[in-house]
Amino acid sequence: MSSAGLAAPAVVYLLADHLDSALAAGEDLLKSTLRWNAGDPRALEGLAAQRHQERAAIDAARTLEMVLLARVLKSRATAQELAKLDSQFKLITRLYTSGTEIVADAARGLTDETTYAFDAGDGVTSYLRTRGLIAEDAPAPLEAARLTVTEQFLVAGKMQLGPLLDLIAMFLDTLETHYELYDQPQRGGNAVLASRTPTSGVTV
Repeated sequence: MSSAGLAAPAVVYLLADHLDSALAAGEDLLKSTLRWNAGDPRALEGLAAQRHQERAAIDAARTLEMVLLARVLKSRATAQELAKLDSQFKLITRLYTSGTEIVADAARGLTDETTYAFDAGDGVTSYLRTRGLIAEDAPAPLEAARLTVTEQFLVAGKMQLGPLLDLIAMFLDTLETHYELYDQPQRGGNAVLASRTPTSGVTV
């Protein structure tokens, strides 16, 4: 589905931006690591600092997840607009939207404050369970545990991060190939990141 030199409608660049930003958020999420340590309960000051660090790490991961979800939702809507302009993108748009439907539905559910609060809201342990970072029946992470986000991380508690990023990268690759959005020498600078290497997780 290649068309060398084909002029790209403005919606193509908007879609590419959403996909690229989703990939960037996902790759940053893969670099997230939480070092969990209960600390000494007799040292209240140190324990408070440790709890603050744990919460900050969770909030950072949650923020990246929300950015990823927001961009996925935007890209789905923009892809449907493109499909109306370019019939060659009807099939891949259908594949992309059907593949991301599960996280799109889950993302919409997160905006329901009543349901969200009922499901434990922003509780740390609940978040870790639903994202697959600890076992579903685990009361809490083990002391001194090192929790690393991998491709098995469940985005919105529904879809593994690895397959989701692969789907996004596939769509972005197809988009760039079809319209030749960026000159090859610029790749890695301001160019869109249109490929990724699957990884089992990166720690910092």
